[in-house]
Amino acid sequence: MLKKIGLGLVTLLVLAVAFFFFYVVKTPHYSLYQIHKAVQTHDTALFQRHVDLDSVYGNGLDDLISSGMKREKTIGMDPFVAGIMKLVKPTVLQAMKDATLESIRKEKAGSGQKEKGLVVQADNGSSANKANGQSGKNDQSVKKKNKWENQIPLLKKLKERLDVSNLKIKDASVTRKGDKVAELDVLLHDIKLDKNFNANMRMEQMNNGEWQIKEITNFVGLLAEVEATARKAVKDTVDESRK
Repeated sequence: MLKKIGLGLVTLLVLAVAFFFFYVVKTPHYSLYQIHKAVQTHDTALFQRHVDLDSVYGNGLDDLISSGMKREKTIGMDPFVAGIMKLVKPTVLQAMKDATLESIRKEKAGSGQKEKGLVVQADNGSSANKANGQSGKNDQSVKKKNKWENQIPLLKKLKERLDVSNLKIKDASVTRKGDKVAELDVLLHDIKLDKNFNANMRMEQMNNGEWQIKEITNFVGLLAEVEATARKAVKDTVDESRK
């Protein structure tokens, strides 16, 4: 009798594991969980496995430029700025991707931990020289970034809004699911602004069965809503300090 019960439990366990790996892992919701996990653990490789930044920001930037050309001032974009961004789209796209990945790598302020990949202390002359050489490269990189931000002030604001370390996925529902394509309504909570935002996402299923975000279809509207909330928060803070 005990032997039969034991075999029954083993069978149930095997079925549960099989269900997890062959069904749960291959759902859009599981990929969203992996994205959340990647941000929490500062894992940029895992994040990019489930978010196609080239596609998401490429489509988003096209929509943003188009809105600027139509004089729809969502986050300060106008025809002039839109024209510049269109000319240097690859550079702007790379800056957007870098901003997001940097926000994932960094530790939260006050965590008491150092940012990953930084040399805290050189233990010999060789290490010090290497660190100095790396510092020089970093300085050049910063100057290059600042150059584009000075020429396109909107780029700095845009990069600030792409800090995903402040976001938490609170809920998600699949609105449409077809052959290897799914559309989702995702509820995001911005910790810094203490407000929820709705993101409409299009995901595609990869060859390994996992899902990847390819587009945020309300990218422009979402940025505009975040920008308006951030401005209001600043205004409220100023008004409060004047009382």
